[in-house]
Amino acid sequence: MFTDRRRFLSWAGALPLAACSAAAVAGTSPSRPLSRAAQRGMLPNVPLVAHTGETFNFYDDLMRDRIVLLNFFIVSCTEGRCLPASFNLRKVQDLLGDRMGKDVFFYSITLQPELDSVKRLKEYAEDVVEAGPGWLFLTGEEDDLDHLRRAQGFVDPDPERDRDVNNHASMGRIICDRRERWGTANLLTSPRNIRSSFSVFL
Repeated sequence: MFTDRRRFLSWAGALPLAACSAAAVAGTSPSRPLSRAAQRGMLPNVPLVAHTGETFNFYDDLMRDRIVLLNFFIVSCTEGRCLPASFNLRKVQDLLGDRMGKDVFFYSITLQPELDSVKRLKEYAEDVVEAGPGWLFLTGEEDDLDHLRRAQGFVDPDPERDRDVNNHASMGRIICDRRERWGTANLLTSPRNIRSSFSVFL
């Protein structure tokens, strides 16, 4: 939904960017206080359902203490951006190797929950994209997904354009919750460029 790239990148710099090693996320405790981003509402703990059929709370189960790439997409994208972005992430998954699902996680969240059912997300994830461990395609209640999208800054300043779900950017957030480091990645650039976006986190 977000089309003002300068504003998006400016928002991403609200928290400092620095190294976030895999070692730093090992042996974490569930009793650790919420990160500042979670406290500020940037990582709302809304319930989500994955293409695997599993149910998660966004912050507690998916974000806390992890290194994550988060993006929003539509299965039947009419703008021709979502599928190339997903295929690029599939190649990044290969480049990350056994770090996927261990040190790094991908979460692709639908903007059309009324159409992108769990079954449809499963077909897209497994048959089209061939996503592996560590990559979830997620849906939920429309209001919760809209809350999550807005909390992440994927918002167009024009309300009319913001209401159009086809008006979305192929940008991803890279977040290391434990070290409170945030970055962005253009998902339509080369997979190696996207992979290099993780270099300061791993």
